[in-house]
Amino acid sequence: MINKIAKKATLIYPKFYENTFWSFERTLKKYIRKNEFGLPKRSLPPLGLMGLFNHLKPYYDHLELIDRNVNPKPLEELLKDTDHVYMGGMIAQSTGFIEDAKLVKSMGKKLIAGGTIVDEKSPLMKIADHLVENEAEMVIDDLLQGLFHGNAEKYYQGTHTPPEKFFQPDYSCISLDNYQSMAVQITRGCPFNCEFCDITARFGHKQRMAPWEHTEAAFRQMFELNWKGTVFIVDDNLIGKPKEVIPLLKRIYDLEKELGYKFPKYSEVSLNLSDDTPIMKELRTWLRKTYFIDNFIGVETNNTKALVETGKRQNLRGEKSTQEKLSLISKEAGTNLMMGIIYGFDSDTTESADDLIKFINSTNVPTVMVGLLQALPNTRLWDRMKHEGRLAENATGNNSDGTMNFIPYNITEEEAEKSYLKILEGIYEENAFFTRVKKALNLIDVEVKDIPDAIDGKIYSALRILTKENALSYWKNLREAHNIAKKRYGLITNGYWYIIGEYLTYCARYTHMKAQIQHIKDQIKYRNYEKWQQISWRKIQEKLKESKENLLEFYAGYGIARGNTG
Repeated sequence: MINKIAKKATLIYPKFYENTFWSFERTLKKYIRKNEFGLPKRSLPPLGLMGLFNHLKPYYDHLELIDRNVNPKPLEELLKDTDHVYMGGMIAQSTGFIEDAKLVKSMGKKLIAGGTIVDEKSPLMKIADHLVENEAEMVIDDLLQGLFHGNAEKYYQGTHTPPEKFFQPDYSCISLDNYQSMAVQITRGCPFNCEFCDITARFGHKQRMAPWEHTEAAFRQMFELNWKGTVFIVDDNLIGKPKEVIPLLKRIYDLEKELGYKFPKYSEVSLNLSDDTPIMKELRTWLRKTYFIDNFIGVETNNTKALVETGKRQNLRGEKSTQEKLSLISKEAGTNLMMGIIYGFDSDTTESADDLIKFINSTNVPTVMVGLLQALPNTRLWDRMKHEGRLAENATGNNSDGTMNFIPYNITEEEAEKSYLKILEGIYEENAFFTRVKKALNLIDVEVKDIPDAIDGKIYSALRILTKENALSYWKNLREAHNIAKKRYGLITNGYWYIIGEYLTYCARYTHMKAQIQHIKDQIKYRNYEKWQQISWRKIQEKLKESKENLLEFYAGYGIARGNTG
């Protein structure tokens, strides 16, 4: 028997205060119709809280989910009649999370905090009544029963959840029109072991796949709610188990054939999708057939020493160059690509920045997310930096904010930040960017013949893209996009409109990228660098040998607190 805990619970998704390359905030603000509150739409909904909402239904008479990035109403007004407040979020939301958590407690409400922001060293330990770290499914009922009986523990450590126990989101608990994309989680975990990545630390190397019934229910509900936008398959690496993914894609294909609609999809995949094996070739075919229009790939760097150093050996497989691998994926999977790049590995130098620019501009990938390396808690990189005494600050959780939280090896943090800006300016220079766009438009080959009116719903955005910021650049390059579309698919066909639609999408992203680069530029221009940000780890080692000081004595002179270095 399920015990009712209280009358009402409110689930809160905190604000993202820091604008990032990932947010596409400027794109959404300028080119997309506003949400129900007159604010810009958000890229994605709070999927984790949508799953928790569904699970909490039997325990409360009333439930409400509030995304603070969507709803501008004062929290005091929104929480007047609620008993319990559940908050979930990421490290990148820490400012908004702590701000809202303090307000919740000032109102006398019981606060339960969760998400990847939570650990036992978090300032939330002094604010929230109860906290859940990592996956909540296996401990949530203990917490709920504890709330009912009045003996709930302060802290719950989540454990890896069997796939059949994954929370299933209820898409009706949000207004879908407030978002640019929907999301479905199919797997958790990744089989690889990249030093900087916290996914395996949190979710393990053994990838777990949700039962088909969960995935089917998600797609059916989105269809019933008349969602016609893109769907992000929220997986850390969708293709971690290719033998299981192919049957899944076939089922999605059959389901969408039954529904009479293909959702445009995108996900995160690893570069080994390009492997010359029968299974990967079949997987590329099924990604194309199931209408994956975009995929993010963690390429990270063209510096092979750095790939070995960080444990990303899967990117070194085979004899093909990375450029050839990316082209193969775009052509055979039919997909656009986004590429993740990281600068600041131990083997990186100032010259590595120039090499990265040349490498990126030689690919067919227009949208490139470049970040400075950060050591995240629970990662092997964090442990190594702490052991070596190189940690200087806590991670911001946003690797595109132009900062590092440890002392780089060959370069100083000041040099790293300026090289970072150089990379961004080099790859988002107009000619460089649109050269990559044209390569992409010549390669992508999704199955569009049975998707009518591929440009439908983009007319409003198209008019704004072609009449506002950077419009002259967009018109100038539109002619060649038209020629590519016409040559590949004929004039005014579904394929033609698909190519034009993708061109306009790249234009919209470019507006955001240019604005974000200016933001980073302004930050660096006015930044006052501490002494420790002006010396490399290699130089520190040399000075220690000369001075005979120990590391803590040396750090004292450079303004680094002992507590930060571990």
